Amino acid sequence: MNKKTLSAIMTLALTVMINGNVFAAPSSSSSDALKQAQDNKVQLQKKVDTLNSQINEVINKIDSNKKYMNNLARNIKSTQSKLDTIENKSKSQDVLFNKRVRAMYMSGMDGYLNVLLSSNNLSDFMSRMDTISKVIRFDKNIMAKLKQDRQAISSQKENLVQENNSLQALKSSNENTLSKLNKDIQEQKSLLASATEKESELSAAQNSSNSNSSKAELAYNSNNATLSRGTSGSVSASKSITVNATAYSGDGITASGTSTVRNSGGYSTIAVDPRVIPLGSRVYVEGYGYAVADDTGGAIKGNRIDVFFPSEAEAESWGVRSVTVYILN
Repeated sequence: MNKKTLSAIMTLALTVMINGNVFAAPSSSSSDALKQAQDNKVQLQKKVDTLNSQINEVINKIDSNKKYMNNLARNIKSTQSKLDTIENKSKSQDVLFNKRVRAMYMSGMDGYLNVLLSSNNLSDFMSRMDTISKVIRFDKNIMAKLKQDRQAISSQKENLVQENNSLQALKSSNENTLSKLNKDIQEQKSLLASATEKESELSAAQNSSNSNSSKAELAYNSNNATLSRGTSGSVSASKSITVNATAYSGDGITASGTSTVRNSGGYSTIAVDPRVIPLGSRVYVEGYGYAVADDTGGAIKGNRIDVFFPSEAEAESWGVRSVTVYILN
């Protein structure tokens, strides 16, 4: 073998080795990028799951807090009724006492002293003294009992009001926590969607040489519907979702601290999952009307709502149905 032939063989071998490395590098790089995207997606999914768990805990706390607030509201009302009864008894006793004194004055005896001085003899004096003592003790005991009851009930009411204030503060804290968690989970879901899209792109690039291969994309289709409000004009909706709608009844306090209400000419109360429909959102519920997302419920999770009716019969008549909910601007 001459030198020219040997040189040609060595040049060819080097060329093959270099080209092999050049072609191999992109494949390895693409594989690493895909694995990194998949690992990133797994980590983001874990964060979303953790946030979902935390949100469920806060929703349960809000629901529990709402029950306590409803019980307290009933107790405060009952205590106020007892206070009113005690006050009325006190006023009645005052009136009775004044009538007795006035009767004594009108009969010419302007006080207990005159009653005693008008005694016919010592026996009569002692009898009148005993009677007056009993009357005075009776009045004093009744007034003391009324005062004691009034103080006890007033103290109980004050304690209930303080407890209610504490629950209101807890409600506010839970709502702030829920708002932050909702914001965090939306950010993580956005990152997760981007990671999923990136994974799809890298997977398609690695597994297909066809540059026209389709990519899976998630897109939100927003229908800007305009809903009529009759004499109140119209409002626009920026988003619509399909949900399963159940119904509940019984007047009380919502998770937002408002009273449950069914207002066919205005906004009624509905319970929602705050991750799907934020608390405070004004919505239009197909077949129900305009409403405010003021309440939550332990069983209201995902694409589900609970619409309020004042009576159990109306709630049962509604049943369970699939409806479209329009989130109003």
